[in-house]
Amino acid sequence: MPEDTPTEAVLSMRQQGLTNNQVIAALQRQGYNTNHILDAMNQADIRMQTRRPFDVEGGKMANQNVPEGMPPGAYPSPGEELPPMDMGVDTGRIEEIAEAIIEEKWTDLMENINRIVEWKDKTESRITQMETMMKSIKDDFDKIHTSVLERVGEYDRHIGDVGTEVKALEKVFQKVLPGFIENISELSRITEDLKKQQK
Repeated sequence: MPEDTPTEAVLSMRQQGLTNNQVIAALQRQGYNTNHILDAMNQADIRMQTRRPFDVEGGKMANQNVPEGMPPGAYPSPGEELPPMDMGVDTGRIEEIAEAIIEEKWTDLMENINRIVEWKDKTESRITQMETMMKSIKDDFDKIHTSVLERVGEYDRHIGDVGTEVKALEKVFQKVLPGFIENISELSRITEDLKKQQK
């Protein structure tokens, strides 16, 4: 961004017939900030007001600088003191400058608002993605929980079936075991008798 005050540029543009708004816009495009532009326009006004309207060669006033409503003879001759010039405030120029400042600030404000809206949209998108992920994780957890409960139920049923089978075997053994023991005892006695006969 240029740091000098573009007074000469303001004078040159005004000589080309540009309005203050056009001058401000052109200098802003060149990178000058509003303060430098306003300083340059003030300095240009001072130069234009303090410049004596005399022709360089003849020492006469230039006709193009004659104010409206003043006869040519009303100008002081060379050497005479010029009447004080009107240094009043140009309300039109102030309005143009104010409009330029407002437009610049409004542009900055809109850029900031657009950045905030963009950040808000990104944040909302991320929150939506996180909510979707959390819902997916919850659904997966619910499925795992249901599957574990089903497996535990199956184990309980299997254990119950095994207990029933063990009880059935116990009843069978209670019925069969006494006869089995008696048969073993009978076989033992017969074996002893056979051994005695062989002797």
